[in-house]
Order: sequence, then structure tokens, then C-alpha cells
Amino acid sequence: MTFEQAAIIILLAGLLVVFALDRWRMEIVALAGLGIAALLGLVPVRDVFSGFANPAVITVVEILLIVQVLARTRLLDDLAKHILGLAGSQTLTVAAMAAASALLSVIMNNIGALALMIPVATSICRTTGIPPRRVMMPIAFAALLGGLCSVVGTPANLIASQQLQAATGRGFGFFDFAWAGIPAAIAGLIAIVIWMPRAFREDSVEGELRPAAQKVVAELEVSPASTLAGQPLSGFTMALHAVSRDGAHLFIARGDTPVQPGDLLLVEATLDEIETAVKAGDLQWPRRGATLPGERTEAVIMPESTLVGSRIATAEPFSRRGVRILAVSARTPRLEGGFGDVRLSIGDILHLEGHAEAIAEALAETEALALGRLPTSPPPLETRLPLGFFMLGVALAATGFVPPEIAFGLVVLALAASGYLNLRSGLADLNWPILIMLAAMIPLGLAVETTGTAQMLAAGLTTALPSDMALMPVAVVLLLAVLITPFVNNASTAIVLGPVAIGLAQMAGIPPEPVLLAAAMGASIDFLTPFGHHNNMVVMGLGPYRFADYLRAGWPVTLAAAGAGLAAIWAFWI
Repeated sequence: MTFEQAAIIILLAGLLVVFALDRWRMEIVALAGLGIAALLGLVPVRDVFSGFANPAVITVVEILLIVQVLARTRLLDDLAKHILGLAGSQTLTVAAMAAASALLSVIMNNIGALALMIPVATSICRTTGIPPRRVMMPIAFAALLGGLCSVVGTPANLIASQQLQAATGRGFGFFDFAWAGIPAAIAGLIAIVIWMPRAFREDSVEGELRPAAQKVVAELEVSPASTLAGQPLSGFTMALHAVSRDGAHLFIARGDTPVQPGDLLLVEATLDEIETAVKAGDLQWPRRGATLPGERTEAVIMPESTLVGSRIATAEPFSRRGVRILAVSARTPRLEGGFGDVRLSIGDILHLEGHAEAIAEALAETEALALGRLPTSPPPLETRLPLGFFMLGVALAATGFVPPEIAFGLVVLALAASGYLNLRSGLADLNWPILIMLAAMIPLGLAVETTGTAQMLAAGLTTALPSDMALMPVAVVLLLAVLITPFVNNASTAIVLGPVAIGLAQMAGIPPEPVLLAAAMGASIDFLTPFGHHNNMVVMGLGPYRFADYLRAGWPVTLAAAGAGLAAIWAFWI
């Protein structure tokens, strides 16, 4: 093993560990890894920024721009109406939402498909009374399954296609992934529809469904006439994380400390418990930084949001417009300091109060997603022309007439020329953290091949596998991807495993296509943890779900999709 080979293995292993810890922004971690690789000579200086010109990154940018326009059409309103027609049966309604999420993800990035479906699912849940726990995880999982079926459905597929292009001179066709992706997606959707009600059967009481009580973190002030005044902290019914009086923090471990009017309490409770205490006059929302009562709404923090990693106190786009953050369903395991010190992360839900226009402007600036249409939201586009442009682009890419990046580039050009897309604002609203991470990781993936590391690892795997079973390398790569991706984002998994998969195929004497397909598929069937894919993180607070819920609900979906996908690869590609 050479120095370069050992260095790239250690560097990539370290990056995967840091990604899994999720303590630093993903794009910062990826850029730091790229910088270290350049300093060590693993990536030539001339290739450091080559990932930003990679067709996979360009295609993702184009798809995200197109999704912005499609989100403003009547497509979602029409979809919600059709799904509500099935509301007589909860199972059919959930199945229809999952199927719609999967179909959208076939022709657009899976994060974009989920972003389109969340407002639809929220509206349907409120209309039908279906608990969000029965819906949000299925549509997130379904978006991942639908992404298996096309080259643009997930970044992992785009990366696999580019790796095949570099190795053989030809990439995957637009729907080449569908031969294995469709059976895997169908099997996964069946597992979702059958297993999810059983996985969350605790949400049923005497045959009636009830939503899980969602706890939020909020700062409340003890009212002047509160019945709590003089009572010890130990008798407080809500979970207390901090108490401040006259700007000083109290030592809450001493339960005999009495509560006084004006005390600020950092509590964790359900919204119903908080509202009950407020209506009773015992607690009130703090007057500091208050605004006139107005619209109340909820918003979820998306992966591209500028709020990710920020503290509530620094959420200036809201405070500048007089919008209050009343509470947040934060997944932070420990709360230190006051409410303003709570750090926000992907999937956290903000409970906001303010004028509708101000809320809409703040959400647009911070790139958070409103759960439902605000009164000031612009009316949906009546025309179907944007959808027609997009479908034409899909047809061009699917027939192989032009590469996907050119086909969808023409769609972006058509949308901009016809006035449906403002490129300046559209580019500003892109999911830049994911794009930067993807562009930074691509040169590192190439280094695995150029340093000979991929061939070395493939040779080691080949010696350990039976030589007379062509399916074995495919199964091993699929298994490795399934084991890695619950802890690391799927794009990084595909980038790291792709060169190894190609080397393993060469050693085994089989075409690289089935092994790359297995790597991309295994990297995308990520249902076991909340942090392996952004889709899972986004819906964690919307359910709300606990960490164990993903393992409990996801293992049958993983087994079904992996088994069907492996069988389809064997049938169609080997």
C-alpha cells in the first residue's frame, strides 16, 4: 500500500465519520476534506474545483431550478384533490400519497419531490384527520424509492452514470435504472403500505387514530397574577430546561426555589399544554421583542435553509420583520442557555406569529418551507406550459438524443425566456449546501481511482469472494452501500464506492453496469436512520418521530427494496 492509497483511505474514512456525527455543516466538511487532499497531493491543484463543472452537479442545479417553477403551478392542488377523493380509506389515501411522491421523484431530485409533497400531505392530514406519523415517513421513503428509477431521481444515480461514462465512455440512459429501480420501488411501496400501520399501531386507541403529541421548546414568562407565583420549581408540571430572573440564570437543580412573576422559563411541552397555561393566565409569551398578534403558521427547516446551524437569537430575518418565533420542535439533545441559544437544524419546525406578508418574506429569505399555503402566497400558475417544457426535457433525455444536462438546460432556458423563472432569484434559492458538498466530494472520489486505491480494495474483495458466482460482487457492493448510507449521505457513499465497484467488476470479469447500479441503489435505500438522507431528517419533526422509529419502520422496506432490486439486477443486467 502506497502513501497515497493509505492517505485517501484514512481521509475518506475520517470524512464519513465526521459526516455521521452531523456536528458541522456538510459543505464545510467536504471542502475541508478537499483542501486536505490537495495539500497531500491526492487531488491535483488543477482539478480541485473540477467537481463544480461536473455534469452531475450541473444537472442537479437544473432540476432544482425547474422544481421551483413546478411548485408554483396547479400541479400540487390538482394532486391533493385527486388524493382526497380516496379519503374514505386511510390506507388508500396514504398509499396514494406515497405513490405520488415516488412518481414525482422519478423525474426530479428526491429532495425536491419531498418538498413538493409536504404541503400536500399537511393539508390532507388536516382535512382527513390522519395523523402525520402515518404519512410523513411514507412519503419521505417513497421519494427515495422513486429516485431509484431514473438518472435524475437521486444524486447517487447521476454520480454512477458519470463514473460509468469515465470508465467506459458511455453513461447510463435516462431510464436504465428503471429495470432494477421499478421492481425495488414497487416492493418498497408494498412494504410501506403493509408495514407502516403496524409499525405505528400505538397511535391507535380503541380503533380511533390519534396523532402523537409533539413537544416543542418555548420561552414563557410567569404572569403577574399567576397562580404559580411562590410555588417551588419542583412542582412545575412542564419540563424545565432553564429559568432566568432579571437577566440572571437560576440554579434549577434546587427544586425549592420559588417561582416569581416575570421569571422567564425555558420549557419543553406540547403546544396544547402551553396554550392551556397561557389561557389560564399563569404564563404568557414574553413581551420582549413582541409584535402585534397576527397570523400563526408553522415552517420546517429544509437542508438548504440559511437557518441550519444558527441560533434563534440570530434569526434576524424574522425579528427584523416583527415575526416572533414562539416555539421550535428542536431535535437538540441538550438545551443550554436561554431560548435564543437553541441551535436549529434540518427538520426542526418553527412555530411563528406575525403578519402574513412578513412571515412569507422571512421564510423566503431563510429558505424554510411553510407547512401550508400562506394567505399572501401568490396564486398558483394556471398554465400547464412549465410542466410541458419539463416533460419535453425528460423525453429528450430519455431518448438519448442529448445528455440530461443539456436537455434540462434547454428546459431552464425555455422557462427563463417565457418569464416563468427568474434566474437571479432562482439561483439564490438553490440548495447550495448539498451542491457544494457534491462538487467537493467528486474530486475525492476520482482520487480513489487515480491513486490505485479502488483496484487495491477490489482485489482484496475479489480474493474473499467465490469466483464462480457473478452475482456475488453485486450483492457485496449493495450490502456495503446499505450498511454505510444510514450514517452518511448517499451522494458521498456513491462517490466512495463507485470506483471500488468498477474495480471489483473488472476483477470479477463482469460488466461494470450491474455493480454500479448496486452501489447507487444501496446508497439510496436509506430507511434505517434519520440522518442518512435529508428526506429522513426533514420529516423527523413533522411526524414527529424518534430515532428508533426509523429502524422499526425502515427495516422491512430496506429488505424488500434490496431483495427485489438485487433480483432485478440479476435478471436484467447479468
